Amino acid sequence: MWEWLEPRKIVQTSPHDDQVREGVVIVSDTITRIGRSPTPRFPEFVVAVDVETTGLHSTDRIVSIGAIWLPTACLSEPSFPISYIHLIFDPGRTSHPKAEEVHGFDDWTLRHQEPFGLYAERIRRFLQSGNLIIAHNAEFDIGFINRELATAGQPTLDKPICCTTEGYRAADLGASASLKSVCATMGLRRQGKVHGALEDAWLALMAYLWLHDYEHCKPFIACGQHLELFNLLPAPPRPEGALPRRSRKHSAGE
Repeated sequence: MWEWLEPRKIVQTSPHDDQVREGVVIVSDTITRIGRSPTPRFPEFVVAVDVETTGLHSTDRIVSIGAIWLPTACLSEPSFPISYIHLIFDPGRTSHPKAEEVHGFDDWTLRHQEPFGLYAERIRRFLQSGNLIIAHNAEFDIGFINRELATAGQPTLDKPICCTTEGYRAADLGASASLKSVCATMGLRRQGKVHGALEDAWLALMAYLWLHDYEHCKPFIACGQHLELFNLLPAPPRPEGALPRRSRKHSAGE
């Protein structure tokens, strides 16, 4: 679980040959990313990240995080080695109803998870392993991550940030710069109505590559069955009626 930078290789296979063996994720019918213009000078390693939260305000908390580490040297090869994290947390508060509709986790499930602070140091280490951090609407995601890191007594992120929202706008391609709209322009889409943090990190990474004139790979659904939450804890049966009050959880920095 915490072998942070042991890449899992996503490689070309024949259709209907999805499998996992020896730490290698095999994805059906994945296309090779081929540059459509002179190869840009990418950083050696990039990390794409996304968070789902209890709401939109500075007092809200992170519910889940997904991040994908990519060595860009592989972009000229048929294989696509990545490493990733996918974590869920007890945010210590209830989600706004609209936010719960987006991330799909009810309060009973979330209150039985571990807090962000328990993982903060390792999350920061993973994100700092890239020379560049990529996010769609990066101000939102990085703002939430830095607040959680600070609450847990960790330094905030200090690597360069690439916002694919701003990159899309700068390219003057028209239409909305929302991730849903950008994906539609790329010929991709989310696999459902719920926004998964790892799926959206994947799509942000695809947007980053696409904006640099690389062919995007297959949609996240091609490998989503292998990218479950690392740390999801089962919740006991939900009680009837109103939920009992939350119990306070303590972790480093909280």
